[in-house]
Amino acid sequence: MKQLTFFILAVTFLQINFGFKQKESNPIVDNQTIKVLGVYEYKYEYNTKDLTENHYIKLEEINGKISGIYYGTSDDFDEAREGYLPGFFKAKMLNINLTDSKINFKVKVNASDVYDKPITPFNNPKNKKQWTVGLRNYERNYFGKISANKILIETEGIDKRTFIKLNNHK
Repeated sequence: MKQLTFFILAVTFLQINFGFKQKESNPIVDNQTIKVLGVYEYKYEYNTKDLTENHYIKLEEINGKISGIYYGTSDDFDEAREGYLPGFFKAKMLNINLTDSKINFKVKVNASDVYDKPITPFNNPKNKKQWTVGLRNYERNYFGKISANKILIETEGIDKRTFIKLNNHK
């Protein structure tokens, strides 16, 4: 009897684990396989050798739901930067609405979320200091078009940005 109970528990455990692994390898939302998951990069056109101001979007599927992180600069929350370097932030993308061809989301940041050194999906410096300039706005809505390898983002008062999917991230 103990062997039968152990066998049933083992089979149940394997079925549960197999089911989770299958779901992770084939994320499905609204009966459509999502192919846009990954890391996308917008290359700021005025980067210098001392300062890189690229932005990143990282999209993930977690338990059947799309979530994202936006990596950007304080310029998105300031009217104009004059005489000081930008701050850098990493923030959760809120209210993500993703279809086959469109995306929109909101980003909220606090002054305590902004640092003096770039933060990227690949580099989150441990010795970063708070950015002390301050922000004028604390949230922004983004919208745009999405394809398997590109996201074109627009937001009020800022030029369109083209984010390209990085090949080394799925």
